[in-house]
Amino acid sequence: MRRASPGFSLVELMVTVAVVAIIASLALPNTAADRDRLQLDVTARRLQLGLERARLVARRAQQACGLSLSSEAWLEPEQGALPGELVPCSGIGLALQEALEQGPIRVHTNLPDVIRVSANGLLLDGGTTVISHERVARSRCLVVSLPLGVSRVGIYQADPPELGEAPRSTLCRPNTQAG
Repeated sequence: MRRASPGFSLVELMVTVAVVAIIASLALPNTAADRDRLQLDVTARRLQLGLERARLVARRAQQACGLSLSSEAWLEPEQGALPGELVPCSGIGLALQEALEQGPIRVHTNLPDVIRVSANGLLLDGGTTVISHERVARSRCLVVSLPLGVSRVGIYQADPPELGEAPRSTLCRPNTQAG
């Protein structure tokens, strides 16, 4: 007759759990860094998405409109801030970050207070926006180039601009590296 296996001792189980906990804790710092980098990438994409939404609104309505960028979101500008007969681009409100993932992202921009979009969807104002995160070494950027208002997202090749200093479009280079 065979004897039943005695199983694992308490000491063996405790050592195994401790080793698994140590291995799991080694992965946490990399996960946090990846999350911060992803948060910055998503914010850059939302910057570009807000512009694309405004362009679509203007084309669909066949009417020029305006939008504004704050440090937290794309917004419809107040009626008094709009030049002439320009109307706000309706429905373009878009937060730059998810509410649960608000991190230390800073927005530096030289875009005008109101960005005008023509009735056929062309951006009539240009500028550069740099977004930075205190725990990520490289900043992301968005450039709106004139005369056609083409926008592109890239990596900012310098430290983020200081308060009052304008970001430079020549320092925003396309991201050619994966990850």
